[in-house]
Amino acid sequence: MYHHVVFVPAHPPYFRQPSMTRLLILPGIFAVATISVWLMLYNAPGWSDATAEGGTTSWELPSQFENFTTLAVKFKAYKNEHYAYISMLFTCTYLYKQTFAIPGSFLLNIIAGAVFGMLPGFIACCILTTLGSTLCYLFSEMFGREYVLYYFGERLTYLQQKIDDNNQRLLPFLLFARMFPISPSWLLNIVAPFLNIPLPIFAASAFVGLAPYNFVCVQAGSILSELKSWDDVFSSTTMLNMFSMALIPLVYAFFVRPRADSKTSALLTAVAEGMPNNNQPKRLGRRYCGLTRIFSKLARPPPPPTDVVGLLKNVETV
Repeated sequence: MYHHVVFVPAHPPYFRQPSMTRLLILPGIFAVATISVWLMLYNAPGWSDATAEGGTTSWELPSQFENFTTLAVKFKAYKNEHYAYISMLFTCTYLYKQTFAIPGSFLLNIIAGAVFGMLPGFIACCILTTLGSTLCYLFSEMFGREYVLYYFGERLTYLQQKIDDNNQRLLPFLLFARMFPISPSWLLNIVAPFLNIPLPIFAASAFVGLAPYNFVCVQAGSILSELKSWDDVFSSTTMLNMFSMALIPLVYAFFVRPRADSKTSALLTAVAEGMPNNNQPKRLGRRYCGLTRIFSKLARPPPPPTDVVGLLKNVETV
């Protein structure tokens, strides 16, 4: 009797090392973006003249609160002379940071409030946060598959289970994840393409969910002269308010949405039970049939997402 010998790999296929092609594409894009931002900083027009009074002519990041307030004042004075350049520099820097999941939203949001003001800075930060998160989503999907599957393969199984459990209330669930003060939004930006999260829902969650955080930081920048330390930005009261706002999507998802769904189902049942018999006019019957089809589509739950783990096992390196 012959026995077939089956070789079981030590690790699943989706834990293979990334191929050389994928290893070079994403770092290449990162290098080009880094050089571009550096060239914009290096060729800043008139920065030395505009900041000569402060005695510092470089773009170094502030390490203390007093240094940051001084730098913010310099930026504001520089904006009056070179508004187009400072706006383009801020846009490129923000997109660069957000696209490659680099920490720094806190400082950039405060700079936006100090330089551009409360309302323009808040609108700009919300738009740039959404665009940068969307670029991170797309780059991760197109060029970072092997990286994500290799380094976050086991976490994807847990995250997929959470997404599947909240499939009926995906947007409120993502809004809660965004609004929660200590939630790692950068991780969600990277792994979202592999959790079957549609791009429109992802972008909406980034725009709305990160708005409270952007608002707090931009508002702090707009009243920078009244602040004494970084602790004044995220005080216990501010953190409590942000946590309370994060609970709003959960309240909608677990209390408001189920009641709305139950009312829709009850309405569908009432329409179905009120269907006319064959002795009634056909025109009235067609109306009821049309209503039934409409409500059935509204009440029908969306199809479950494709099993990500099954897809990951079939991934082949390029």
